[in-house]
Amino acid sequence: MDGITPHCSGAFHEHSTLARLTRRAQVSNLTVMADTIQVDDGSATRDARGEWVPRILRPKAVLFTWPPRPRAALKFLFGVPGFLWPFGLAFYAGLAALTWLFLQPGADDLSRFTELRADWILPMYARNVVFLLIIAGGWHLRLYWSRAQGTRFKYNSRWPSTRSKAFLFGNQVWDNMFWSLVSGAGIWTIYEALMLWAYGNGWAPFIEFRSNPVWFVALLVLLAPWSDFHFYWVHRVTHWKPLYRACHYLHHRNVNVGPWSGLSMHPLEHVLYFSRWILLFILPAHPIHLFYLMQRAGLNPAVGHTGFDQVVVNKERDSRLSIDSFFHYLHHRYFECNYGTSPLPFDRLFGTFHDGSEAAHAAMRRKRRMPAESKGLV
Repeated sequence: MDGITPHCSGAFHEHSTLARLTRRAQVSNLTVMADTIQVDDGSATRDARGEWVPRILRPKAVLFTWPPRPRAALKFLFGVPGFLWPFGLAFYAGLAALTWLFLQPGADDLSRFTELRADWILPMYARNVVFLLIIAGGWHLRLYWSRAQGTRFKYNSRWPSTRSKAFLFGNQVWDNMFWSLVSGAGIWTIYEALMLWAYGNGWAPFIEFRSNPVWFVALLVLLAPWSDFHFYWVHRVTHWKPLYRACHYLHHRNVNVGPWSGLSMHPLEHVLYFSRWILLFILPAHPIHLFYLMQRAGLNPAVGHTGFDQVVVNKERDSRLSIDSFFHYLHHRYFECNYGTSPLPFDRLFGTFHDGSEAAHAAMRRKRRMPAESKGLV
């Protein structure tokens, strides 16, 4: 999910404490960063199960800490990776504007949307499929098809299953692509079409940039935390046992996640997950805000489910780009933790934060009974 994940195992890390990580650092390079303490190797920190334990997470909700941490807040807002770049507000707002201005049939005349017609809806579905093929497919091509960096910085040393009855076609990647492209892109498109239909008929409050530029930009900023808030609570709801059994189980078959796992959900879960657009029936907005919400929900899960902590950009210089998906990977591994996103403090507020340490896992087990480990879904 967002973002957008396991029948989680009750497995423990063999590397239990920060002290042990520190001792291991005597034989590898220890990098101390603002938000993490990380053994910066990519191969020397695997346990007997093949799991890579890259770091102990520290809370990243720096905008909500007391006393204030202005330097950390500025780094979060303007650093790379951060709130704006490379997979943040600036990217998705730019993509949404590009979509409305150049890729949306009928954008020059809202009256075209007064009727639900295939001539403007089907191109929207095709566009969303292409976006998924570029983003999720691009990450998969580099990290899994070509295996450009092998298992370096990969949380799980194994590759996606190609012979498992748990998945359609017996293949995890093909299964994930099917649910993402058919159900995911389909429901994403339906919601976009319904909102444009509402704009075309005057059923939802509508603004343009030139009439209210301050609110136009402010709403783009506000929609980011709204998306994370919506994701946290929808995710918690889908872990309610009846809903989990009805739909969320499908997503959690992916313990060893990959880029196509992010949007691999049951259609009922897609209906809930993409429902964040309903806010636009209350707040004055523009189709660019709609596309920002929906494209962020549709494309960001590919980044959050790469299964890698860092991407090696240049092998010779050993330059890397942090993907920072460990927070959500822990949810796939341990199931009842890290339901939200790291920038907002909901998991800490509601006692579901897991920092990757054995101590955090033991505390979580004491609070609630852990489910049995997944069988054969690796």
